[in-house]
Amino acid sequence: MKKIKITIILFAITFVQDFCAQNISWSNTDVFSNTIITIQTTNNQQARFNNALKYFSNTHATTKQLQDACFYLNNDQEKYKLCSAAYPNIIDKNNFINIYDSFSSFSNAIKLFRDTEAKDELLTFQNNQKLNVEKDENNKFDLLIDKGDMFLTVNKFEDAIKTYQQAMELKPENTLPNIKIKDAVKWQSEFSKINNEKKENNIRHESLIQQGDHLLAYNLFNEAIISYEKAMPLKAGDQTAYNRIKEASRRMEESKKEQEKVEEIEIVEVIDVPCITEESKFLHIMNTVEAKSFSDDKKEMAKNQISKNCLSIDQFKKMITVFSMDSDKLEMLKYMYKYSENPEKMYQLREQLSFSSTKEKFDEFLIDRE
Repeated sequence: MKKIKITIILFAITFVQDFCAQNISWSNTDVFSNTIITIQTTNNQQARFNNALKYFSNTHATTKQLQDACFYLNNDQEKYKLCSAAYPNIIDKNNFINIYDSFSSFSNAIKLFRDTEAKDELLTFQNNQKLNVEKDENNKFDLLIDKGDMFLTVNKFEDAIKTYQQAMELKPENTLPNIKIKDAVKWQSEFSKINNEKKENNIRHESLIQQGDHLLAYNLFNEAIISYEKAMPLKAGDQTAYNRIKEASRRMEESKKEQEKVEEIEIVEVIDVPCITEESKFLHIMNTVEAKSFSDDKKEMAKNQISKNCLSIDQFKKMITVFSMDSDKLEMLKYMYKYSENPEKMYQLREQLSFSSTKEKFDEFLIDRE
């Protein structure tokens, strides 16, 4: 019995000394973000592991933060070493089961469980067994302190405080339970702050991601990237903002290429070739019109040829002589105007009209067309 008593007391003293000697800080979003960014920006695996180990060995952190760090480690051996070192400082041990998904090998996940959670469960069981049979006040006091410490490591703050109070009732003169209760209250307060900060950051993160998506939908690439960059440190290690930045950058590059793309335009040299009806062809046209017996037939044939051929002012002048009546001539002159290559010179044909009244009508026609 004496041997057991000494072992338990030594264990309790060692635990208290170790706990008090550790200079463990509480997780800070900015510090963790900087650690993750440092890990992200180096390709050296050993440097990544060392940075992660330094942070989690000296800081109370969450399981999610540990998962984020494990994402950047390539092999299970490094993940096992990191998680083993981080476990005592994990503030949400009830979520520690999620870390096993970070391992590619099931055997390594089982090994981590045996060396962390299973060991805690075994110590708790042994402690309870000893408390049930222990009659010595000193031994019972030490066991209660140990049990309170175990509750504290899994964030069961109320249970830890009650257990320390039981130890205080056994030895009111001993200051250790009171110190432990103060530590438990401090842990509880810090844990609550971290949870609240995490919730606020998650809400802010989602808001900035949605804002970035909205800006990206309107092709406001730079503004979208700024929004995603603001979101990134709020949920360090989360790939959502990182992937959105990659997508926005890709679309911005595509947009730039489209703007800079020079369309190949086929340059066609347009040569102004005058439309001319050869004299031989014109003589054939004249013969075709003159062959008609009646004035109306002649006008119909003449109009048909005028619409299909490019006739000059001189050729119009010759064609107008086919008609004898001023009324027919005026009708044809008006029709010729519509197909003339030089309508501004049509006034030269007014002398083909016999009567001044008809000439005046033609003049009015020309003036209306100016």
